[in-house]
Amino acid sequence: MKTVIYGNGDIAKLLFSYARHNMNIVGFTVDDACIVNNVNTYLGLPLVPFSDVEKHFAPISHNMIIAIGFIEMNALRKRKYLEARQKGFCFASFIHESVLMHDDVVIEDNCIILDHVSIHPGCRIGRSTFVSSNVNIGHDCIVGETNWINSGVAIAGGCTIGEGCFFGVNSSAGHDLRIGAGNFIAANTFINKHTEDDQVYLSEQGQLFKLKSRSFLRFSKVLG
Repeated sequence: MKTVIYGNGDIAKLLFSYARHNMNIVGFTVDDACIVNNVNTYLGLPLVPFSDVEKHFAPISHNMIIAIGFIEMNALRKRKYLEARQKGFCFASFIHESVLMHDDVVIEDNCIILDHVSIHPGCRIGRSTFVSSNVNIGHDCIVGETNWINSGVAIAGGCTIGEGCFFGVNSSAGHDLRIGAGNFIAANTFINKHTEDDQVYLSEQGQLFKLKSRSFLRFSKVLG
């Protein structure tokens, strides 16, 4: 099946770089207003308006994958998925070859799973979810649809993640937790209790120390 990527930004470029070796990507599409100066190519392939994408790439012979960021707390990605489905498209998922697929793991459509992600047995990843590199998702986790999980995230076993959440770089969640829908969990933040919908969790930023780096290392005896 031929694949059309929705998007012409950073995430679309990222996905194309990963997927072009083992997916038959034939073009891109975006909303008409996102096509600037009538540019009709992107990364060497056709770029067509979403308003009539089905006329250029027939849904009977093409599927689609939505490759945009966490705009509007992932709501835009969900909306484009629904609009494309109304046009008759089915959806591909990209799962990097480095990901070990256990027999009982389910990854729904329109997902992007990058390299060196560990998804343990018994997990289910909801549609339109993006999982960046070097993520660990523990056993029997249920990840709702349209989530955004950044690099280095660790989710312990038995967690249930509501839809439309954002997990920042190196954030983590403890065992058997229920994370509400639409949560924003910032980088380096550890969640150790159940959360409600639409909550925001932040960790303190790194503190600037008064010594320069070499002086600090000598002070702390790291250099001897």
